[in-house]
Amino acid sequence: MLNADALMDVLFNQRVRTRAGNRHETMAPHGCYRCRGDDQWISIAVASDDEWRGLCDVIGRPELVGDARFAHPDQRWRNQDALDEIVAAWAIDQDAAAAMHALQAAGVAATPSLSNKALFEDPHVTARHLFVTVRHPGLGDDWVIAPPWRLSDTPASVRSRAPLLGEHSRSVFEEVLGMSSDEIRQLEEEQVMY
Repeated sequence: MLNADALMDVLFNQRVRTRAGNRHETMAPHGCYRCRGDDQWISIAVASDDEWRGLCDVIGRPELVGDARFAHPDQRWRNQDALDEIVAAWAIDQDAAAAMHALQAAGVAATPSLSNKALFEDPHVTARHLFVTVRHPGLGDDWVIAPPWRLSDTPASVRSRAPLLGEHSRSVFEEVLGMSSDEIRQLEEEQVMY
């Protein structure tokens, strides 16, 4: 479940989340900043004081570490408008990929925000074999996204294409649910299953 934390917040705190854009409820800076070039952006997330110091070093603003507005994570969060202006002013002159490498080397979570085409052609994505081809009876060769994680003992992979509507219904009803052919035929006639 991708929204479990939001559900827990409602259940336990009676707090309903509102739209926050690229902002995070505790991290700051946390956003997507325009870089040099046409539609070039970098996403940056700072979660700790060490990451904050790394960001300050990379953007050439080490004095910000001692700035009272940004001294602790909660203060950075409360002053994120001013913080976003500072990061945005730095990012606008940066190449997104070079900025990512510099920030990551300093321990800061950062990545360019890539277009679909750029993501598909990205050397790291290509080396990780994130996109694989499967044969689909109606679409021909089709690209699907492979599991991005790599486990040594239980490697994940794409084993087949997505099933067609009802393609495996009979085997599920027979083998998993133990239904008879007559019961299945009746469900098909009543259009309960396909």
